[in-house]
Amino acid sequence: MSTIIFTGGGTGGHVYPGLAVWSALPTDLRSRVVWVGSRRGVERDIVAREGIPYRAVPTGKLRRYLDVQNVLDLFRVLAGVLAARRLLRRLDAGVVFSKGGFVAVPVVLAARSLGIPVVIHESDADPGLATRITAPCATRIFVPYRETADGLSARLRRRITVSGNPVRAAFRTADVGTALPAVGLTESDLPVILVTGGSLGALQINRLVAETIGELSARAVVIHQTGAHSADMIPTIRGAAVAGRYHGAPTFLDAFPALMRRADLVVARAGAGTIWEIASCGRPAVLIPLSYGASRGDQIRNAHRYGRSGAAVVLSDPDLDAAAFLLTIGELMDDAPRRHRMGAAAARWAGGNAAETIAAAVAGLYVGAPERYFSGHKGQPE
Repeated sequence: MSTIIFTGGGTGGHVYPGLAVWSALPTDLRSRVVWVGSRRGVERDIVAREGIPYRAVPTGKLRRYLDVQNVLDLFRVLAGVLAARRLLRRLDAGVVFSKGGFVAVPVVLAARSLGIPVVIHESDADPGLATRITAPCATRIFVPYRETADGLSARLRRRITVSGNPVRAAFRTADVGTALPAVGLTESDLPVILVTGGSLGALQINRLVAETIGELSARAVVIHQTGAHSADMIPTIRGAAVAGRYHGAPTFLDAFPALMRRADLVVARAGAGTIWEIASCGRPAVLIPLSYGASRGDQIRNAHRYGRSGAAVVLSDPDLDAAAFLLTIGELMDDAPRRHRMGAAAARWAGGNAAETIAAAVAGLYVGAPERYFSGHKGQPE
């Protein structure tokens, strides 16, 4: 029996949207999916929790700057292409879906060389390097915004569909009543602030929480996802918080969608996946994007684009201090009508169901009849 290959990784921002597409496939097709990633990437553990078979291939990091490692990584990418060709043949791959990241490049190149149809999705408004490399190999290309197509070659336009970003169904359906009990807290009339730096955490945000937890917990319950690298900060932060009003963890796994839906305010980075998760929950947000010095600037552009909708306040100063952070949080917590308007703007932003749209394309290329499974939103051809 032929298989459906999913690939992508490096960060949770590449993996979780891919899982949303996987979840939107019907059961008989989900059971045919094999995920191809790197040997040591975060995607291995995330995918394993869903019970999806996992295979690894060699990968190299894609850099936009000169580095001696670029030469070595070129050979790693070539080795990855050869390994992926062997793997795709052995698995009798019928279609490949790429959610991006450097791990996806050798898999997509291998699929193209074997004549296997490829579906790719780009999350950011500005296409990343991996997407620029793989887009010419793709049969179908999905992007979040109409402007995203401007960053790709004009000859690819007929393959492009504007879909938005895929989000796991739980961000629309999770029971908010289970959120606080899932992390050992009891419901109360206090507002809830959810702070997250994504699956890998965000040191800048974690330090801001550490410096302001006394004031934050005086007026709200604070739920804090630190990421694994900052987990050692949790006991100190908890000790400075009002008793019973802080819960920190490296990650919240299955409880995270319910926690976000329960939150009265979300404080987060501005990865494309995070923004669409917040929007799908209809929550007001404070976004603290990665600076240009720490990224290619995509988070800053994501954040300001989203902020212009009225759904979020953006704090993009790389030198953001605790006083400015606390002032912004305080103003929002004191203004419930404003938070309500922000939440409504977020819900409008979320729009249709990108996961189902993309899953329909994958199913269509695999079985030749997506209408057998899907009757919903199919996206807007560019």
